[in-house]
Amino acid sequence: MIKKLLFMALTLLIAAGCTSTHSSGENTKEQSKVQEDVEKVLEHIFTGPDQELSQFYEEHNQEEISNYYKDQFEPYFTEKYMDEAMKTNLVSSFHQKAYGNEVKMDINSMSVEQSEDKDTAYDFDTQIDVSNGQSAKVRGRVNTNEQGKITRIHYVDPQPLLHAFDMAVETEDGLFEYDRSRLASRTEDEAYQPKFPTVMPFEVDGVEIEAGPMNQKDTLLTFTFFSETGEMLELMTVKEGGISYQDLETEEVSIGEQTGQYAGKKGDPQRLMWKDGSITYELKGKVKDLSKEDLITVAESFQ
Repeated sequence: MIKKLLFMALTLLIAAGCTSTHSSGENTKEQSKVQEDVEKVLEHIFTGPDQELSQFYEEHNQEEISNYYKDQFEPYFTEKYMDEAMKTNLVSSFHQKAYGNEVKMDINSMSVEQSEDKDTAYDFDTQIDVSNGQSAKVRGRVNTNEQGKITRIHYVDPQPLLHAFDMAVETEDGLFEYDRSRLASRTEDEAYQPKFPTVMPFEVDGVEIEAGPMNQKDTLLTFTFFSETGEMLELMTVKEGGISYQDLETEEVSIGEQTGQYAGKKGDPQRLMWKDGSITYELKGKVKDLSKEDLITVAESFQ
């Protein structure tokens, strides 16, 4: 009887051990699958933009851009986090910046490890090479839920990579060279094509274009240039018309072979107005350390 009981107990222990081993193996397999998914997501974020996505950006096709990112990331994200990532440009910001600077990203090295303090979190460390010869590290954490879907991506410090995209060249005057060609291509279908600056008081991070109201849609275009630090410079262009400055105290200034009107002072909002052919231009903004002479230099660079 005792031998029989011992045999039954031993059998149960062996069975429990097998079950435990099987369960442990399943968990390891699931964790490995989640880690592979995290790696795929990071590869999508830190590679490119590829030719297909670049074409969508070139065409300003927002619907196709949105569909592209949904196809890439929806299989790995929760529905809630997918919506959040699209609204905050979390998965597209590096691609947008790289495209704007005409460069591409490639992963030099990447490590992804399960966090020691949380089973559903994965810490990553990547080295990104940029096609302009720059390189940058990005570290962070990816959180998942119990089903292995991503619920959060956090970058510890993405600024080095964003700066690595920049190809701006600083001039002797302390201004920055600006490639006007992309802005010119964005306005080639407008009713008229104004000239654009080839130097700016800051490194341009983006440009917003706004046409005039219905009664001015063919005669008014406004461009707002943004810097990474939040500064802005507005360029208003008017075809076959003028810009009123009667209530301003202005002084006449030379802009190359032309004359213009300047208002303001360094440290305060400044305005510079002039006419070139049939188009009247106005530069307006408050930019740190921007002098009257700097603003005139920007105006003289228009091509």
